Amino acid sequence: MPGPGSKKAPSFSGEMSELIEFLKFFEDLASSCALTDEQKCRTIVCYTDVLTKRLWVTLTGYESRNYGVFKQSILAMYPRAYQGICYTIRDLECVILSTEESDIFMETDLLQYYRQFGPIAVWLEANLKISTRECNQYFWHGLPRSARRAID
Repeated sequence: MPGPGSKKAPSFSGEMSELIEFLKFFEDLASSCALTDEQKCRTIVCYTDVLTKRLWVTLTGYESRNYGVFKQSILAMYPRAYQGICYTIRDLECVILSTEESDIFMETDLLQYYRQFGPIAVWLEANLKISTRECNQYFWHGLPRSARRAID
Protein backbone atom coordinates (compact mmCIF):
# COMPACT_ATOMS: atom_id res chain seq x y z
CA MET A 1 0.00 0.00 0.00
CA PRO A 2 1.25 3.52 -0.71
CA GLY A 3 2.38 5.56 2.25
CA PRO A 4 -0.20 7.93 3.74
CA GLY A 5 0.13 11.37 2.18
CA SER A 6 1.83 10.11 -0.97
CA LYS A 7 0.41 11.04 -4.37
CA LYS A 8 -0.91 7.53 -5.03
CA ALA A 9 -2.47 7.07 -1.60
CA PRO A 10 -6.18 7.30 -0.87
CA SER A 11 -7.09 10.14 1.47
CA PHE A 12 -10.22 10.98 3.44
CA SER A 13 -10.63 14.32 5.20
CA GLY A 14 -14.02 13.60 6.73
CA GLU A 15 -16.02 15.16 3.88
CA MET A 16 -19.13 13.00 3.55
CA SER A 17 -19.46 13.51 -0.20
CA GLU A 18 -16.02 11.92 -0.73
CA LEU A 19 -16.52 8.81 1.42
CA ILE A 20 -17.84 6.39 -1.23
CA GLU A 21 -15.08 7.29 -3.68
CA PHE A 22 -12.48 6.96 -0.92
CA LEU A 23 -13.76 3.51 0.09
CA LYS A 24 -13.75 2.28 -3.51
CA PHE A 25 -10.21 3.55 -4.07
CA PHE A 26 -9.01 2.05 -0.79
CA GLU A 27 -10.66 -1.31 -1.47
CA ASP A 28 -9.21 -1.50 -4.98
CA LEU A 29 -5.73 -0.88 -3.60
CA ALA A 30 -6.27 -3.29 -0.70
CA SER A 31 -7.43 -5.96 -3.13
CA SER A 32 -4.43 -5.48 -5.40
CA CYS A 33 -2.19 -5.82 -2.32
CA ALA A 34 -4.16 -8.87 -1.10
CA LEU A 35 -4.78 -7.35 2.33
CA THR A 36 -6.67 -9.42 4.88
CA ASP A 37 -9.66 -8.00 6.78
CA GLU A 38 -7.39 -7.36 9.75
CA GLN A 39 -4.91 -5.46 7.59
CA LYS A 40 -7.69 -3.46 5.95
CA CYS A 41 -9.04 -2.35 9.34
CA ARG A 42 -5.61 -1.30 10.56
CA THR A 43 -4.63 0.35 7.29
CA ILE A 44 -7.72 2.33 6.29
CA VAL A 45 -7.52 4.61 9.33
CA CYS A 46 -4.00 5.63 8.27
CA TYR A 47 -5.51 7.38 5.26
CA THR A 48 -7.84 9.63 7.25
CA ASP A 49 -7.34 12.86 9.14
CA VAL A 50 -6.73 12.67 12.90
CA LEU A 51 -10.30 13.44 13.99
CA THR A 52 -11.75 10.86 11.63
CA LYS A 53 -9.24 8.26 12.82
CA ARG A 54 -10.17 8.92 16.45
CA LEU A 55 -13.82 8.30 15.60
CA TRP A 56 -13.34 5.30 13.34
CA VAL A 57 -11.22 3.30 15.78
CA THR A 58 -14.19 3.34 18.18
CA LEU A 59 -16.61 1.82 15.66
CA THR A 60 -17.91 -1.72 15.68
CA GLY A 61 -15.73 -4.04 13.62
CA TYR A 62 -12.46 -2.18 14.15
CA GLU A 63 -11.35 -3.99 17.30
CA SER A 64 -12.54 -7.37 16.04
CA ARG A 65 -10.83 -6.64 12.68
CA ASN A 66 -13.96 -7.55 10.72
CA TYR A 67 -13.71 -5.23 7.72
CA GLY A 68 -17.26 -5.85 6.45
CA VAL A 69 -18.78 -4.91 9.80
CA PHE A 70 -16.34 -2.02 10.19
CA LYS A 71 -17.22 -0.64 6.77
CA GLN A 72 -20.95 -0.80 7.60
CA SER A 73 -20.25 1.04 10.86
CA ILE A 74 -18.37 3.73 8.94
CA LEU A 75 -21.20 4.12 6.43
CA ALA A 76 -23.72 4.36 9.27
CA MET A 77 -21.86 7.44 10.54
CA TYR A 78 -22.35 9.17 7.15
CA PRO A 79 -26.00 8.45 6.23
CA ARG A 80 -26.04 10.73 3.19
CA ALA A 81 -22.71 9.54 1.77
CA TYR A 82 -24.36 7.75 -1.16
CA GLN A 83 -25.87 11.03 -2.29
CA GLY A 84 -22.40 12.34 -3.08
CA ILE A 85 -21.96 16.03 -3.60
CA CYS A 86 -25.06 18.11 -2.93
CA TYR A 87 -25.47 21.76 -3.81
CA THR A 88 -27.96 24.44 -2.87
CA ILE A 89 -29.22 27.50 -4.66
CA ARG A 90 -27.25 29.47 -2.09
CA ASP A 91 -24.05 27.84 -3.41
CA LEU A 92 -24.92 29.10 -6.88
CA GLU A 93 -25.74 32.56 -5.55
CA CYS A 94 -22.34 32.72 -3.84
CA VAL A 95 -20.59 32.08 -7.16
CA ILE A 96 -22.73 34.73 -8.82
CA LEU A 97 -22.06 37.32 -6.10
CA SER A 98 -18.33 36.71 -6.28
CA THR A 99 -18.20 37.34 -10.04
CA GLU A 100 -20.89 39.90 -10.86
CA GLU A 101 -18.87 42.81 -9.45
CA SER A 102 -15.62 41.77 -11.12
CA ASP A 103 -14.64 42.20 -14.74
CA ILE A 104 -14.22 39.64 -17.47
CA PHE A 105 -11.40 40.86 -19.68
CA MET A 106 -10.34 37.67 -21.36
CA GLU A 107 -11.73 34.34 -22.40
CA THR A 108 -9.90 32.70 -19.48
CA ASP A 109 -11.89 34.89 -17.06
CA LEU A 110 -15.15 33.73 -18.60
CA LEU A 111 -14.03 30.11 -18.51
CA GLN A 112 -13.10 30.46 -14.84
CA TYR A 113 -16.61 31.74 -14.08
CA TYR A 114 -18.11 28.86 -16.05
CA ARG A 115 -15.95 26.27 -14.21
CA GLN A 116 -17.27 27.58 -10.90
CA PHE A 117 -20.87 27.99 -12.07
CA GLY A 118 -21.20 24.83 -14.17
CA PRO A 119 -20.95 21.95 -11.68
CA ILE A 120 -23.35 23.61 -9.24
CA ALA A 121 -25.89 24.60 -11.89
CA VAL A 122 -25.82 21.20 -13.60
CA TRP A 123 -26.40 19.41 -10.28
CA LEU A 124 -29.25 21.76 -9.31
CA GLU A 125 -30.91 21.35 -12.69
CA ALA A 126 -30.46 17.57 -12.77
CA ASN A 127 -31.97 17.30 -9.29
CA LEU A 128 -34.91 19.52 -10.24
CA LYS A 129 -33.93 22.33 -7.88
CA ILE A 130 -33.93 24.88 -10.73
CA SER A 131 -35.30 24.90 -14.26
CA THR A 132 -33.24 25.39 -17.42
CA ARG A 133 -34.64 28.90 -17.70
CA GLU A 134 -33.63 29.71 -14.11
CA CYS A 135 -30.19 28.24 -14.77
CA ASN A 136 -29.77 30.55 -17.76
CA GLN A 137 -30.97 33.54 -15.72
CA TYR A 138 -28.54 32.77 -12.92
CA PHE A 139 -25.70 32.47 -15.43
CA TRP A 140 -26.59 35.81 -17.03
CA HIS A 141 -26.83 37.61 -13.70
CA GLY A 142 -23.48 36.20 -12.66
CA LEU A 143 -21.77 37.92 -15.55
CA PRO A 144 -20.34 41.33 -14.69
CA ARG A 145 -22.42 44.27 -15.93
CA SER A 146 -19.71 45.23 -18.39
CA ALA A 147 -19.84 41.77 -19.97
CA ARG A 148 -23.65 41.81 -20.15
CA ARG A 149 -23.56 45.21 -21.88
CA ALA A 150 -20.94 43.97 -24.36
CA ILE A 151 -23.11 40.93 -25.20
CA ASP A 152 -26.38 42.88 -25.58
